[in-house]
Amino acid sequence: MTAIALDTKYVDVLKSLGNAEDGLAEAVRRYATERISERIAQLHREISQIQAAYGIPYEIFYARVTTDDAYVKGLREAHPMWERDFNTWEYLVEEQSAWLGRLEDISTR
Repeated sequence: MTAIALDTKYVDVLKSLGNAEDGLAEAVRRYATERISERIAQLHREISQIQAAYGIPYEIFYARVTTDDAYVKGLREAHPMWERDFNTWEYLVEEQSAWLGRLEDISTR
């Protein structure tokens, strides 16, 4: 557990409403959930933009670029920067997965 400095006026309000520690923990959980959800939504928008450019979901794109040389050749012609996009896409998908895991973790406690 970590100690956080908090203005006494908030602690006093929480104490008057019941257990200050429980109230504060719930407030932090709600705040974290809200911020994580905002980040996931932003990542989803960025992933959707790349997906729209290539017309397929990341998982299918990954399978094709790792197994289909003809597809990669076509990509080089149609999207010369496909490797940069692929790296960005992969990073965004991994980050989104990590945030979804964190959201699940705080939601189940």
